Amino acid sequence: MRIFLLTTMIIGCGKSSSGVGMSGGGAPFVPNTDPPPPGSSDGDGDDTGTASPIDTSTPADDTASSTVDADADGGPPPDGGEDTAVVIEGTGYDRGDVAYNLTASDQSGLPFSLHDRYGSKIALVVGNLDVSTTTDTLSNLQDIASDHSDVTFIAFIGRDATGTQCNQACAANVQSLYGFSPVLWEAASSLAEFNAWAQAQNTYTYLIDSSMVIDWTKSGTANGSQVDDKLDDLE
Repeated sequence: MRIFLLTTMIIGCGKSSSGVGMSGGGAPFVPNTDPPPPGSSDGDGDDTGTASPIDTSTPADDTASSTVDADADGGPPPDGGEDTAVVIEGTGYDRGDVAYNLTASDQSGLPFSLHDRYGSKIALVVGNLDVSTTTDTLSNLQDIASDHSDVTFIAFIGRDATGTQCNQACAANVQSLYGFSPVLWEAASSLAEFNAWAQAQNTYTYLIDSSMVIDWTKSGTANGSQVDDKLDDLE
């Protein structure tokens, strides 16, 4: 009898065949039978969604990084410019000649090249200080130099006042006394450069225009007023 009552109680408390939950009157449970959205996966089956397309296009070249400087290999500049350096070929030491290149050392011991002064007007006195024609010419040109700021006054000295070959100290002294700059001297004992420009004279003066053409020359003492007039006409 006790077994029959327990069995009856268990059956009475069980789930009904109508699908209603054990708590009583609610809506019946309906399982979700909708397919998963495209591209999703429930963790068990295969993913049948469509994946994002892969970009297979070829990227454009990076022209900024591949550009080469036009003149990096030593070629002509990109604007087609040409070397405009002036090449001077000397022809002589007389009037109308293109002056040869005078090379020597200045009062500071630095190298000097006459052709580097292309474009400048030049008054050049070549002489020996142990004769009065040289010192007189230097004094005469010193007096007029301030009136010709566009002219470079150059002295090239062979011998000093004692008859000894001029050196750097000698050149520096001439610069201090007469205001010429640069004052040149020759290190070689032969004085070959000096003798070529002195033309067997103790004093020789040249006026050279801005294109390196010798416009006027004078052996011996050069008069200040005469040189002054010539410099006014010098181009």
